[in-house]
Amino acid sequence: MPDEEGQSIEGQSIEEQKVELFERTPIPNAVMKMAVPTVLSSLVMVIYNLADTYFVGMLNDPVENAAVTLAAPVLLAFNAVNNLFGVGGSSLMSRYLGKKEYAAVRKSSAISFYCALGCSVLFSLMAGIFYIQLLEIPDRPGYYSVVAIREND
Repeated sequence: MPDEEGQSIEGQSIEEQKVELFERTPIPNAVMKMAVPTVLSSLVMVIYNLADTYFVGMLNDPVENAAVTLAAPVLLAFNAVNNLFGVGGSSLMSRYLGKKEYAAVRKSSAISFYCALGCSVLFSLMAGIFYIQLLEIPDRPGYYSVVAIREND
């Protein structure tokens, strides 16, 4: 935990710790340190979907269970859009780190974050506006949209 001066408990600044991780830590250790949070976040998403399906399934209504099933691919698409900026941004940041251009690393990190945020908002708006068309993609045109409209009334 850093103190007021940006120093960590080990006596290294946060900046020095980042340089240590990306420049001097063995690659397998650095990958594990960076990959574990990503894997855990994906695991939490899967557990959430399983719990959601389980509890909605207890209602014994196929319409509600179908809604959960139809929402899962939309959630995965939303996640894929955000991962696009995460993977691309991290590739750009690693190139800048190799050149020791730390200001460019910060800028590319911020740009990746704000682009992911902006695309998330845009994706959410588009999904909210065109939800009927999204519901018709998987199967019979008209069936799911009628169910969704009926449930919203």
